Amino acid sequence: MASTQLQRTAGTSTENYKYTFSAWVKRTGVLGSSSSNEVLFSNWYDSSNSAYIRFEDGDDNLHVYDKYGSTIDLNYKTNMKFRDCNSFYHIVVNVDGSRSANTRCKIYVNGSEVSCSSTTDTGGTLAMKTVTTTNAMRLGAIRTSGGAEYYFSGIMSHVHYIDGTGYDASYFGETDSTTGEWKIKTNVTGVTYGNNGFFILKDGNSVTDQSGEGNNFTVAGGTLTKTED
Repeated sequence: MASTQLQRTAGTSTENYKYTFSAWVKRTGVLGSSSSNEVLFSNWYDSSNSAYIRFEDGDDNLHVYDKYGSTIDLNYKTNMKFRDCNSFYHIVVNVDGSRSANTRCKIYVNGSEVSCSSTTDTGGTLAMKTVTTTNAMRLGAIRTSGGAEYYFSGIMSHVHYIDGTGYDASYFGETDSTTGEWKIKTNVTGVTYGNNGFFILKDGNSVTDQSGEGNNFTVAGGTLTKTED
């Protein structure tokens, strides 16, 4: 997505401590950089409140971070490194602040839950779910309180965000009975998206929400290009 970012200003959340993010992602070679911060999804609105899902600069792990009211509520990093630029990864982040410590964030890659190191896991209200008049959800980018911006330089497809429920990977993908490969579910069923939930980039570069909730995005920077791979 290079310098492209998609943006939406959210309304009232279904609740403040549960969400699911699912996306099919392909990296394009920006690996190991000390300043890349390849951001998949974010909600950042001031120096005390921020949330993001990104490939960590310098080590290529997936990092899920959430700080609400100056308190770091979640700080998870996968032990797995994401360095394959030839294939898509299916990434699902399932967050539930009501679960017990060290289980509040579950990350699935290609259908399997992966191990993480957690430095902070306090639960409760999440900045990712918090709505103000100035912040916005951003897909493929983050804008810090100081005005700096970081982007995701790869490809994303079939992006789901669930407001208020934690789902595992089986809702969005399945194992092919012939090849044994993890494959996409093009028509997801049994999912309740919630007030701010959405499903975009289903077929090409449309930012029109396919979830039925009407939560469309806009292209807030760069050019969103349809890329078939």
